[in-house]
Amino acid sequence: MRSYQEDRINLMVLEAAEASSVPLGAGSVSAMLREKGIKISEAGAGRILRSLRERGFLKKVGFRGHVATNEGIKKISSLRSAREAALTLDILMKNSGNLKGHSMTDILTARKAIEREAAMQTALKATPEDIAKLEKVIEQQYREMERKSYYADISADFHREIIRIAGIPLLKIMYEFIGLSVEWQIFFIETFKVYDTPLNVSHENILKAIKERDPRKAADLMEEHLTDVIENVGNFTALQMKLKEGI
Repeated sequence: MRSYQEDRINLMVLEAAEASSVPLGAGSVSAMLREKGIKISEAGAGRILRSLRERGFLKKVGFRGHVATNEGIKKISSLRSAREAALTLDILMKNSGNLKGHSMTDILTARKAIEREAAMQTALKATPEDIAKLEKVIEQQYREMERKSYYADISADFHREIIRIAGIPLLKIMYEFIGLSVEWQIFFIETFKVYDTPLNVSHENILKAIKERDPRKAADLMEEHLTDVIENVGNFTALQMKLKEGI
């Protein structure tokens, strides 16, 4: 996994390439980074340009230098989203009621244990009507995703339905105590977008295991899904700390 510092430098270089009216060379990149407090040689700047070019984010224009490609402009958006999501995480953690004083990784680990058991129980207990409700939730999620519309509440509904169908009051109480709001669901969705992870596919696979009446598979898939959430949040927690340090 690339470091925060590498992503930060890549964003600076790509933004400079997008904004520049002339192609960027290693000398101008080295000077630009030094102005921003990052000491890097012209040779080092050349290696950065080559890396970005090899990944399709920059294109070389003869001997004049590099310009941003369409993929490079998309990458700028992705890196900016990562930075904004880390700032959002900081705001959410400061205004989270029951969650105050606990790390988000610990909270999500508790949620993973709760929802793993809930998925197992749902595979054992779901009625045809319950399965139809879950199918409807996923259909709505796909529909709103295609429209590029808001669907955080629909994503949250999938998890709430799993808890409801499991039919164990204590699991429901524990889930509600954690109290992850729709605002948190929006944040989780944004982390999946940044890392280009298909959130809806995870939900669909869990539902498939439930329909197959395979409790172990349903539980394992739910655990895998929430492990992805934890890893994404961990990445943003590290970025959040770097932003606080002003690095």
